[in-house]
Amino acid sequence: MSKPLVSVIWLNYNSSKLVNIALKSLEAISAFEVPFELIVVDNNSTDSSFEIIKNFLMKLDLKYLKIIKAPKNLGYTGGNNLGYLYSDKRTKYIVLINNDLIPDEDSISDMVKFMEEKPSIGALQGVIFHINGKTVENAGFLCSEGLVNHPIKEFPKKPIEVTYASGAYLIIRKSAIDKIGKLFDWHGFMYFDDWPLGYRIWMHGYKVIVLPVVAGRHLGGGSGGVLSPRTLYYMYRGLAMIIELSNSRFKKIIKATILKRLPLRNSIKNPSLIKASVNGLRDGFSIGNMMRKQGEVLDIYAAPLVKGSPLREILFLYKGISKNTESQSYIL
Repeated sequence: MSKPLVSVIWLNYNSSKLVNIALKSLEAISAFEVPFELIVVDNNSTDSSFEIIKNFLMKLDLKYLKIIKAPKNLGYTGGNNLGYLYSDKRTKYIVLINNDLIPDEDSISDMVKFMEEKPSIGALQGVIFHINGKTVENAGFLCSEGLVNHPIKEFPKKPIEVTYASGAYLIIRKSAIDKIGKLFDWHGFMYFDDWPLGYRIWMHGYKVIVLPVVAGRHLGGGSGGVLSPRTLYYMYRGLAMIIELSNSRFKKIIKATILKRLPLRNSIKNPSLIKASVNGLRDGFSIGNMMRKQGEVLDIYAAPLVKGSPLREILFLYKGISKNTESQSYIL
């Protein structure tokens, strides 16, 4: 029986500051022991990273390689959607890997094997470690009715169901994408885009699973920056879209609370950051409202959710009133 073809989509955008990690990521991918094609999408980088990466790719022994230069920065969602359009028609699985993640060379074989054995799984990830390789960054995410996402910080003892898999490195069954309509059926750009994807996979009858294998090491924040206006704008825009499109019982409370309090939290003191946060919320709710009028919805109850007190979570996250001690209840 022949092994299924896998299409690996790898994005680049102005990665000069982390180019050594990006090259290690590509080198690790080249050692994957499954039939695969590598699709590299450059989001119209303005630094020297694209040329460095192209030259490095020419030195790798890759049987199937496609290099695409986007006409503009399409973000995480648009860049991956563009890569998906160029994927081989015979491919059975789509793999997304960030340019700041160095995958474990054996991980893809384990992930494909498990997906082949379990046709009910729409998306899957392994356990992602921080770049130091010592601590777990996440083993998937579980969300609550309060629309708070909880990264699982322990190495699971067995495969577990999660709300969504990390967009830093996951594998998606192509038939699940076909049911959704396209890879990212979403008006996002970057941040929180993997979250609604998880809901949509569950909504279309598939499961999202974390496999207890080492996936790789992740730097994190490579392209977005840390607490920059651009970062906060897209974070709050993505979050507002999810809130607006969700069917959470607590939607009105969440929306009212975040509009009133979140941009004014003590962690955001810079006026430019506050402005970016407010603009992100405004635009996100506007886009989400437009999508909802077109019939879009995110059914959060189709996916597994964290048990606990949603109201307490909302107060903690959006007001900073009290520490939530219930968020670890899902740990196995």
